[in-house]
Amino acid sequence: MNPYGKIDNLSKFINEDFGRGFKYKDDKQSIKMAQMVFDEIIKSNYKNVIFIESGTAPLFKIITLLPEYKVSDINFIQLKIPRDLNFNLFDWFKLYLSKTELNQNVLINNHLLPRCNYLKNLCDKTNLDNLIQKKPFTIIDSINDNFDYNYNILKQFNKVLYGTKLSKFFNSKFLVFDEYINAGTIIRNFNLFAKLFNIKPDFKLSAFCMFLEKPNLVDKIAFTLYSKETELECYTNGAYPFENRIDLIGYYFYSADTFEKIYLDDLLNVLNEGKNCKAFYKTIKDYILKNDLLSKLKSNCVEEQVRNYIRIEDIARYIIKDLEFKLYGISKYYDFLDQVFEIYAPAWSPMPVKNHLDYWNAFEKLKCNIKYSESILRKYKKYRLFILNQILKKFSTYRINWLKRINKKLGEIYEYY
Repeated sequence: MNPYGKIDNLSKFINEDFGRGFKYKDDKQSIKMAQMVFDEIIKSNYKNVIFIESGTAPLFKIITLLPEYKVSDINFIQLKIPRDLNFNLFDWFKLYLSKTELNQNVLINNHLLPRCNYLKNLCDKTNLDNLIQKKPFTIIDSINDNFDYNYNILKQFNKVLYGTKLSKFFNSKFLVFDEYINAGTIIRNFNLFAKLFNIKPDFKLSAFCMFLEKPNLVDKIAFTLYSKETELECYTNGAYPFENRIDLIGYYFYSADTFEKIYLDDLLNVLNEGKNCKAFYKTIKDYILKNDLLSKLKSNCVEEQVRNYIRIEDIARYIIKDLEFKLYGISKYYDFLDQVFEIYAPAWSPMPVKNHLDYWNAFEKLKCNIKYSESILRKYKKYRLFILNQILKKFSTYRINWLKRINKKLGEIYEYY
């Protein structure tokens, strides 16, 4: 048994709305998508562009490899906009402001102190949820920014952040790009983040696909390659291939007491190779079979397609991340294993959300059937670092090989032309 084998969370599913299955874009199609996005950015006449991390990161990487990008004057930045606003805001700023900017003296209320002092104090007393109106909202509400804000606090952030590179960016005209704009939560939150730097930001939105009709009639939208009206065409031409792909992204964001950008290669560099993990995987497989966990998990599923998709390997990945949590609690390593678990879960788009949620719920119900012996706990402690090392090395290899293929394909495409 190999719990971390080939990633394929789409080919076994049928979208019942369209009565067919779909595939992700291959390397050549991904390059074409990058060319199309960059062409639209050029046509938009925006010189400053924000890519919302991290599902756009592989696409962003391809764009920066395009010959036409290298001779352009487009200024790109990447920003993570958390879905949950309950996180360490000061650590977020430390991630995106330079040390020089943080240590610069700023004059606030006739007091001259390093920016980080003011900013830390302001972040400590700020609850982001309280800065934006709490109400049910739609994707159009988010796009048109139909919310009320606590401008008093936002203006204080504007003063503290004035003069930073990000503040200059947010005080210019700029374009925002995300892969999918669906429910509108990330865009709602982006509106708030933008106002931390400028209470009246001047920007438009763009995406691979926006799930609304007639986006060309919405003033705040610069472009979208696909919309609700062309959703079938979007998937038929190849679904967006990088959603949840932590292996191709190469990093993830860890938000507990801190807010950190964790690079997989950095995690790998502090772990040593060691024992072959096959013996441990066999122990897990035997435990799953002995306790009939596969049939119990399948019986928890509401969706037949999800039930048919689930394998022993899914349970093994769940058990490994669960053992990590039980023995070591929340950490960047548990978060990594949780992110890995997500990669193998049923695809979000182009499949209905209910498949992914059914997968989650089935495992939640399985919890009561999982009890670990002291022997399994000891074995996990013994093999833990080796398991992490093997997964990280495999994912690092995936990214290296992907970049090699992209560069080779780019060479072929542009040599042809």
